[in-house]
Amino acid sequence: MKNLLLFLKCIADENRLKILKLLLGDPYCVCQLQELLSKSQSSISQHLSYFKELDLLNERQSSKWTYYSINRKKYDQYLAELIALNSSSLKELKLTELEEKLNNLSAAEVIANTNGEKGSCCN
Repeated sequence: MKNLLLFLKCIADENRLKILKLLLGDPYCVCQLQELLSKSQSSISQHLSYFKELDLLNERQSSKWTYYSINRKKYDQYLAELIALNSSSLKELKLTELEEKLNNLSAAEVIANTNGEKGSCCN
């Protein structure tokens, strides 16, 4: 789950989402990404480091330039993990503490509202 969170944080940034979209289509070098996104070389490199940390980049050397593209296998793996959240149990996701809290939530179902009457907390 930790890597899934890092993946979501990675693509939550507008510039990194743009880079992801570009690199899903074609390989680009840093200077091309600079021009397309109107960002500095250091900014592009910093954004690419997020992708590298998650093993989301393929690199291809061509003379003095490095061309980057998305590692589709790894990208698809993150997407599959995200989709699997719906069918995974809290135990499978190693969220046993949350599961315990959820099981104890029914004990707080009836509470006193502002008028002193008993009712549901969500009404």
